Amino acid sequence: MDGNVLDLARRWGLTAFFTPTRSSARTEHGNAVLATRPLVDVRAIELPRERQRRTAIAAFAEVDGQRLLVATMHLENRVSWWRGVLPADRARERQMRALLAELPAGVPGVLGGDFNTWLEPGEGAYRLAVEQFPDAPPGLPVATYGDRLALDHLLFRLPPGWSARWRRAPSRYGSDHYPLMAVLGRS
Repeated sequence: MDGNVLDLARRWGLTAFFTPTRSSARTEHGNAVLATRPLVDVRAIELPRERQRRTAIAAFAEVDGQRLLVATMHLENRVSWWRGVLPADRARERQMRALLAELPAGVPGVLGGDFNTWLEPGEGAYRLAVEQFPDAPPGLPVATYGDRLALDHLLFRLPPGWSARWRRAPSRYGSDHYPLMAVLGRS
């Protein structure tokens, strides 16, 4: 795991889980979940391979007596030339379908990550996710890449009487994307 993510989790007293996808000489890339609550039943989920290996993380956390699903992923950003230039949106849709099939249906929770939805909310992967996690707070999506593209998203399936607040982090923490942060609780 990238030392910055581990250091950040330790410094802020957060629970962290990381699943690697690929390594380079200087860093290890993958998905991470950082939470203020302990994470249980944590698992890595392999997504259909397109251009390179992609994974997701699913876990549960208890918040105010409610067990909540927490899931994150990093979907394909492009596909190989032999698959064509435009079908990247179909590749992300395949990956989202596979992820949603692995998550428990109807369980309250949060789905977030780098959707890489260059075609914005009209893209299939985004539409599939919103069908399953329809409780997005007002104001989403927000630019997380280059101050103009909303590639990263937080979607919610909230228990009755709950609300979510979110914001874009003030720093990129070494990434090329701004993280999104959310607070959930009873309204």
